[in-house]
Amino acid sequence: MKLPRVIEPLRHRDFRLLWTGQTLTLLGSFVSQVAYPFQILQLGGSALELGALASIYTASSLVFLLLGGAVADRVPRRMLIIVTELASGVITGAMALLGLAGVLQIWHLYIAVALFGAATAFSVPAIGALIPELVPEEILVPGNAIRGLSRQASRTGGPVIGGLLVAFAGPAAAFALDAVTFFVSALAVWFIRARPIVVPKVATSIVADIREGFAFVFATQWLWVTIFGWSLINAGFIGAFVVGLPLLVTKTLGAGAVAFGFISAAIGVGEAVGATVIGQVHIRRVGIAIYLFGVMSGVGLLLYGLVPTLIGFSFVCFGVLWESALQRHVPRHMLGRVTSVDWFGGGLLGPVAPIAAALFSQAYGPPALFIAAGCIAIALTLLGFLLPSIRQLE
Repeated sequence: MKLPRVIEPLRHRDFRLLWTGQTLTLLGSFVSQVAYPFQILQLGGSALELGALASIYTASSLVFLLLGGAVADRVPRRMLIIVTELASGVITGAMALLGLAGVLQIWHLYIAVALFGAATAFSVPAIGALIPELVPEEILVPGNAIRGLSRQASRTGGPVIGGLLVAFAGPAAAFALDAVTFFVSALAVWFIRARPIVVPKVATSIVADIREGFAFVFATQWLWVTIFGWSLINAGFIGAFVVGLPLLVTKTLGAGAVAFGFISAAIGVGEAVGATVIGQVHIRRVGIAIYLFGVMSGVGLLLYGLVPTLIGFSFVCFGVLWESALQRHVPRHMLGRVTSVDWFGGGLLGPVAPIAAALFSQAYGPPALFIAAGCIAIALTLLGFLLPSIRQLE
């Protein structure tokens, strides 16, 4: 019996190992995403301190992303992932121990997210560049789709688990679970036997490698327009969900961690449906589809209170098609650097977005954040259709 196209990549042993490890890591990360804001609030933190947490994480990630991409194109990507997973496990484990000991302070959390952001800056380009080494090119879209599906399952289950753990055992328990998932993921990746591409060694510096990655991006219009054009859209998403959603739940609705977990999980349901659907279909005009899903994401923000699953559906379809386009059109020996430029450009406004969102929320209320972010996303993605390089991207 022919398997559904979306699960074909699981036939490949190495991809299965990476997928299993990353699914566990994502589950733990979504558990911690509930723990961090509620830990800040429990320690007496305000909206600005909550925003500062996200700003520090994003700033740290941006500082190291370009270096991380260059390193991912120089060293075995499998080993780089193992090192970053172990480092992330140690960081979150330390937060769990400090919390259990009753000595955890807000500045500890700031240091933790700064270190975690640095680790992420190396792992993200390594994972994105490793996928083409694990599955054939013709199933890259299903491969990214099933990765997206595991992310969405984690987004659905993680916040619920995190909310229950925070409510009944405290944030430290959530941090402890997250640490365990990182260690198990590192073990899974250890058993991968990747087939790295062989590239002739050239005596270039790290700076030259980074410059080469930027040169490739800016020589390809659909790449640089989407990467840097989406920096403002991503800033709106970060502000709405990192700052706006916890405040919406606690201040506007008067609810707690459990409600926050279930509301966050609603996005995951839409993302799971989107990942399943996009992995089953063949799309020729990928650029048009990517930007249509971008518009739909903006509409999802505007209608978040009524249809929270819509934003999850559109966002994951955008992400799967975008990642597959990168993996198909970017030379494999440069994929780590281009992926890091992608994340760098997309997160360029990330450090200021949570602070701006906190100030905006104090002035106009949390619901206004979602409306503003949705309008920005719709307007900018509609402009993308004016460019032939996007309309013709296949």
